[in-house]
Amino acid sequence: MRKKLVLFFTIFLSFYLHSQVKEGFAVPKNPKIGLSLSGGGAKGFAHIGVLKVLDSLGVKVDYISGTSMGAIVGGLYASGYTGKEIEKVVMETDFYTIIANEKNRKETTFFDKSVDKYILNIPVKDGKFNVLPKAISTGQKNIYLLKELFKNVSAINDFSKLPIPFMCIATNLESGKIEIFEKGDLVSSIMASSAFPSLMDPVKINDSLYIDGAMTINYPSKPLKDKGIDIVIGVDLSQGLANRDNLQSAIDILNQVIDFGIQKETKNQYQYTDVNIHPDLTGITATSYDAKRAILDSGYVEAKKYVETLSLLPKRKDELLRVPLNSIYSNVYKIDSLILENSNIFGENYVQGKMNLRVPSLQTYGGINQMIDRLYSTNNYRLINYDIVQKNDQNYLKLNVTEDDTRFFLKFGLHYDKVFKTGLLLNATAKRLLFRNSTVSLDVVVGDKPRYYLNYFIDNGYIPGFGVYASGMSLDLRDIGSNVYENWNWFRNEAFIQSVWRDKYAIGGGISHDYYEGKFTWESSYSNTHNFINPYAFIKTDTQDNTSFPTKGLFLYAEGKVLDLLNKEQEGRTFQLKISSQINFPLNSWLTYRLGLFGGVTVGDEISSFYQYRIGGLFEQNVGNFVKFQGYEFGQLHSKNLLTASNTFQFNFSKNYYVDAHLSLGNLFNDIKVDDILHISESSAGITAGYKSPFGQIKLNYSRSLNRNNNILSVILGHWF
Repeated sequence: MRKKLVLFFTIFLSFYLHSQVKEGFAVPKNPKIGLSLSGGGAKGFAHIGVLKVLDSLGVKVDYISGTSMGAIVGGLYASGYTGKEIEKVVMETDFYTIIANEKNRKETTFFDKSVDKYILNIPVKDGKFNVLPKAISTGQKNIYLLKELFKNVSAINDFSKLPIPFMCIATNLESGKIEIFEKGDLVSSIMASSAFPSLMDPVKINDSLYIDGAMTINYPSKPLKDKGIDIVIGVDLSQGLANRDNLQSAIDILNQVIDFGIQKETKNQYQYTDVNIHPDLTGITATSYDAKRAILDSGYVEAKKYVETLSLLPKRKDELLRVPLNSIYSNVYKIDSLILENSNIFGENYVQGKMNLRVPSLQTYGGINQMIDRLYSTNNYRLINYDIVQKNDQNYLKLNVTEDDTRFFLKFGLHYDKVFKTGLLLNATAKRLLFRNSTVSLDVVVGDKPRYYLNYFIDNGYIPGFGVYASGMSLDLRDIGSNVYENWNWFRNEAFIQSVWRDKYAIGGGISHDYYEGKFTWESSYSNTHNFINPYAFIKTDTQDNTSFPTKGLFLYAEGKVLDLLNKEQEGRTFQLKISSQINFPLNSWLTYRLGLFGGVTVGDEISSFYQYRIGGLFEQNVGNFVKFQGYEFGQLHSKNLLTASNTFQFNFSKNYYVDAHLSLGNLFNDIKVDDILHISESSAGITAGYKSPFGQIKLNYSRSLNRNNNILSVILGHWF
């Protein structure tokens, strides 16, 4: 019985392999070998396993054609990478981050960091509301990755001149016809081939728009036969159509409809494929980027079944396939000048200023990526493609930009916290109002605590820019029993100038007008009203990677001001200096230590109660001299001077789930004496459970004062505003 089973499986395996090798297959004399790599998103990692087998056998490949992920992997192999080298690239790349294409918060402008609090952003152009974007990603992070990977062959415009001749397949979006790229910019061609609808914006090349080649030919074997290739080795990633049990959503049904044409054309390509390697990818989808190892291994296992057939093919010479290194793409190279193409709104000075590009200068490739990312993070561009070209013995950084000419936006946010309660945020933003580099933003919060914020700023980068700011809100100060004991209304207007120093710091100064009115709860009307004119200077930076759950980076805000400058009745002047900082130390991938420090000092005898430093509550909004302090009610304690230190250990125990343990120390004192400064008067401890949702933070915090036995439970929902 056992012998019969062995015989059965041997016959079955032979029949199965025979069905994947073209009938009548024979190796002619001096054959040309082609490699056809199909598309399939994450399933395309299986191509790498096949390449590793081909490398182990020393198979000589004379031409490569690829579609979508097949174009990416095939392009790398054609450029001289080995299968193992491509494997290393894939295993070290976070593809989810690339697809998400989120702007690097560290590189965004100070203005944008101050308004990163919206869950819905609707561009308004030509009177139309563009609710849905073209795709999830514009492809900017794809450019960063591919430009670096293909830097050694960037000077090659004829793909037949690569170490292995190469072509990739795309689809013309307007005509629906196939486009075979064999010349031009290699990175742009590969991006066009892999621009899957809804995942990545169509790619513009010359005057045409292109999308994923899978829409026309996903398994590009015939183009190889048309080149005179004798034997085509193909890797087919298709898994057939889904059954009704797997068609439970509109997206599932849409993908099924798209697959109708793909599956039909793939079967048609079989007649041009001599060795058809078809990995078993059951349960794997085009977005299974977290299953890289399993997918890669499936390609290797399947290709090993064809070792006997593949061993009959010609062998390549022992020397490595490598294109000669272009001198300008060494680790450090000189940039002599900038070439700017398709720039209609922002000129060369603006671009160089935002990039902090000095020419001539020595640059690394990573440095170029960072400068481009800084420019992209201004939100004034949809895409920035770039290259380094040589002309007249000089090296030029050439930027081909796609500017975002949308000027008006409607934005929305939603938030709840214990201090400001429930709020719906309505925002209107306009770019290039009066001045080309300007942005105006108006926030109106509707809810339990109505308030408004108006920002207008002309961003000149290193050249000082001018801005105005206005806000209005009401505040309820609470005692230890969580009872409101005082009500404030606060309106601020200010004008300032600001410049950028050392890329990371904003420095400036201005003058503010504060109007306060206050009353105790037993009073029927606001009797304590004051106007203050306060000149001030500041320096600030914010390199944190996230506002709600930072794991690295620094926040710093330091301000010095003269209080009530125009008060002629005041004897002498009162000065205030305050410094607020937060430093994040990533101890490992799941643990961050965060140190928060605040110091506020008053020099002068006369000070209004509105400018005393007050502690208590959990909040991140700018609320004058109020300082967050767990375990205490909002504004519970006050003094002329204040020192606080908060210590937080943040545990990231799952992808978007966090637990924080807090210990806070504080010292409130009125006289600047050594004994008072070194004394700890207040302390608290707490724990927070948090979730980073697509709509902002969700946090549940319990904290307790160790001095006054306060017990406070707080819920925080959504971005701070």
